[in-house]
Amino acid sequence: MTTFLTRLAPAALILTLTGCSLAPDYQRPSMELPAEWTVAQSQTLQEKWWERFGDTTLNSLVEEALTNNRNISQALARIDQAQAGFGIARDALLPVPAASGEGARYMARSATSPIALRQGGKNTHTFSGLLAASWTLDFWGKYWNAAESARESLVATEAAKDHVMLSVAAGTVEAYFWLSAYTWQESIAASVLKNREESLRIYQNRFDNGQISDLDLLSIRANVEIARNALASARMAKNAAETSLAVLLGRSPAQIMKEGALKAPASLMTSLARTPVLPAGIPSDLLDRRPDIRQAEANLRATNYDIGSARANFFPSFSLTGLLGSASIELNELLRSRNSYTALTGGITLPLNFWTIKRGVDAAEASKKAAVAAYELTVQTAFKDVRDALVSQRELANSVQALSRQVEYLNKAVGHARSRYDNGFASYLEMLTTESNLFSAQQALAAAHAQHLASIAEVCLALGGGWKN
Repeated sequence: MTTFLTRLAPAALILTLTGCSLAPDYQRPSMELPAEWTVAQSQTLQEKWWERFGDTTLNSLVEEALTNNRNISQALARIDQAQAGFGIARDALLPVPAASGEGARYMARSATSPIALRQGGKNTHTFSGLLAASWTLDFWGKYWNAAESARESLVATEAAKDHVMLSVAAGTVEAYFWLSAYTWQESIAASVLKNREESLRIYQNRFDNGQISDLDLLSIRANVEIARNALASARMAKNAAETSLAVLLGRSPAQIMKEGALKAPASLMTSLARTPVLPAGIPSDLLDRRPDIRQAEANLRATNYDIGSARANFFPSFSLTGLLGSASIELNELLRSRNSYTALTGGITLPLNFWTIKRGVDAAEASKKAAVAAYELTVQTAFKDVRDALVSQRELANSVQALSRQVEYLNKAVGHARSRYDNGFASYLEMLTTESNLFSAQQALAAAHAQHLASIAEVCLALGGGWKN
């Protein structure tokens, strides 16, 4: 066996070292980047960016989601699958060992038959054992390129997992804020409904005493139903936010069906420990930190290697096979050195279906063109996400300030309108309009608070994570 390997190794080494790759040289697609790209400072990535909101309940929910979310579980399983695929592709570069054994019993009808005479008896046995190794030499880099393609597919799968984790974290943060906002809206609607039902009883007595008109009473009753409808809508939205959050957290079906299992205080909208301060400009390492861009580029590099593998099919393939075996008519003689034998064979396969191979190369090159377009689209979408998220968080902050002032002014206006109505200086319609405007503004303020906080999470998602100032 040692002699066999000694003869095989030099030839294999020479052919392996003279191998080459037919894959084209890879270059990242060139795209025109915004002016901020050249002046913006690189931001240090903060993995647990949600901690910047300073809410301990939120922190624990995000950690739970990252541990139990089923989308993340699928992404992790895909990584295992890609790792196995990479291992299989890499194994193609190595010799393939095999072992076999065989035993046979020959029974001749006559002691003078040719088999009986050759074997030395009417009934004889034969035993054999064989160790073999076959190796397809990667002279043109076909299997090396396939292994590198599988490696890039693994990198893409890992980046996809990072993107899923980032999306799950952002989704959990946003669901938590919306749950708080709908809780606030529910509280506002319940309070308004209670006040309007009390007012209805008062104004019903006034109507019975002839102090107000049919129009005023009908308007009051309609306003009660408006508040009741708003309360029902807030409860439905709150329920949807709660169940969405439960799925993100990976809760069981029994827990999902349990109402009120997840709660976010209404006061969260105005009492966060701190609101993150966003960086100016675009981080210069955006192309490297966004998981979806890393995934798209890894897929592109994989198609580049696929072209090399496809081109290698135009050339002949070389193979070596080594055998070490033994054969004997007696089992106890099988391992005797005099019964052993060795063999070394080489083979060459010449392809003749060049038209089919050409189609394979064309398909690989077309796949690369598609991957280039996918990469460029991903980069375009990334910058769109950054711009939209930065503008949204800035303008929603302005919206929250404006709505807060509007609620403050309308609170005062309602007080004046009630006083004017009670003293006979204004119609009930005037007071009703002012109260309705206040109710609408309060509901809008709750939604704007949630949108503003969620927009900060969207900025983190668009930038590929948080940042350290």
